[in-house]
Amino acid sequence: MKKNKRAFSMIEILVWILIFTMWIISVYSIINTTLNLNDYNKNYIIASYLAREQVELVRNIRDSNYKKIQIYNQLNPSSDTHTSLFEYWKYYKIENDFNLTNGFPISISEISNFWEWESELNNKMQNYRLCLTSDNIYTFDCSWTSDKTQFYKYIKIDKVEYNDGVNNKIIDDAFKVTSKVIWYMRWYHEFELNSIFTDFKRF
Repeated sequence: MKKNKRAFSMIEILVWILIFTMWIISVYSIINTTLNLNDYNKNYIIASYLAREQVELVRNIRDSNYKKIQIYNQLNPSSDTHTSLFEYWKYYKIENDFNLTNGFPISISEISNFWEWESELNNKMQNYRLCLTSDNIYTFDCSWTSDKTQFYKYIKIDKVEYNDGVNNKIIDDAFKVTSKVIWYMRWYHEFELNSIFTDFKRF
């Protein structure tokens, strides 16, 4: 009696190849999505810390001025002249100054010709890009000894306004700080933090 030997047909082989390929693609897609989400979460956490740091640096400036009985919104509390103050609707770079170049542990400088739109950021944001030093400290100094990162940060100063039911009014001796960190991971992302600083001598 002759035994029938069953073999896989070409269609069955193609079906199994298709199923296996779809399984591989699904697994790859899940792994890739997970890795991208992990990268985004990591960058989001870093951006949130950098934004909070900027707010704390402004708070340090305000408190130092108050301690020295100076104008609360003076940029450099170590200076005895009151010519350099925070100005409304202007953008600034702010960071720790470990070298005390201005006699104060915080360095702050205005960003000129700044417009807060993504297209403008793409063109002019090299000036406030962050780099990492050999000690893993974020800095604006992107010299050859620093590694460039994908993060950019700045603060914006605005007036504090409120509505009394009829008109918008401005609170004197106070300003609003918008601390923003942006980064690019396949597309544009940003983290924004807002805080209001007042003059202790008035409020």
